[in-house]
Amino acid sequence: MNELRKHYFLDRWVIVSKDRASRPHNLEVREVNIRQKTCPLDRETLDMPIVDKIGEPWTVASILNKYPALTTDVPLDVEDGFFETKGAYGSHEVIIDHYLHKNLEDFSDEHITNLIEIYARRTKYHMGNDKIQYVSVFRNSGADAGASIAHPHSQLVALPVVPRQIYRERGKLDEYFKMHGENAFDTIYREEKNGPRMLFETLNFFVIAPFASIFQGETWIISKQNVRTLFELSKEQKQDLALTLKKTIKGIQKVFPGVSYNFAVHQAPRGRDFRLHLEIMPRLNKFAGFELSNDMYMNTLPPENYAQEFREAIK
Repeated sequence: MNELRKHYFLDRWVIVSKDRASRPHNLEVREVNIRQKTCPLDRETLDMPIVDKIGEPWTVASILNKYPALTTDVPLDVEDGFFETKGAYGSHEVIIDHYLHKNLEDFSDEHITNLIEIYARRTKYHMGNDKIQYVSVFRNSGADAGASIAHPHSQLVALPVVPRQIYRERGKLDEYFKMHGENAFDTIYREEKNGPRMLFETLNFFVIAPFASIFQGETWIISKQNVRTLFELSKEQKQDLALTLKKTIKGIQKVFPGVSYNFAVHQAPRGRDFRLHLEIMPRLNKFAGFELSNDMYMNTLPPENYAQEFREAIK
């Protein structure tokens, strides 16, 4: 029979199908539709200013988005009342993950470490602006994940507000600590460590298929230490995260060859405690009326089944 599962600490439920457990066996991979004659993110054709880079010539670079959602040249005006608004103040960057057209799992370990270094430096830079409350770092890989350019890239959006998901996580983590006297992610590690959803662990991180996964193949990379943001990671922790991320993406691609995915960095809002973690979401589910109207989800691949396949794939 099916099972209702609750998120570790959020008030969010998922319907997990245990009897009709299934996974896609004929995965259709849609290529990113490139409308440009030449790639706009290649070194030779890049026409946007570089705000940060590693290497000369650069191997990883961050540029201003040509079509930004937010900019710093607008006032952060606030209109209170029933119709509350703010000026679209902030920053929107495109991080070119690699100067070549390669998949992340094929990057060298050193290159992924450099990519994480750029994530960290740009986060720290924007959090130096008192008007910025949160920095969102995310990556869309593949057409079904929303990528519109095939060249490997991530994005960074510096926001004057805290997004609802992060706000909810932050509040519930506070509640959990007050009730249980420890960080919820420490409890998750203790409870999942020897269980069927643990994928693997390293010195600084553990990787799980979360109990109440929304997405088929959903995977979390969680810091074991109380690290709040990317820029609080030590050099060794960044190197460890690079190896962990590469192994994780490679495993997902072995289980679901060619799958599109999103990954999102969840880090601390301004002035708050948090636990740094990454959430990776293979785009196999199609959300429809039930999910969109109820903020409740159905998953036909139990995380235990996925975790078993993942562990076999990375042997």
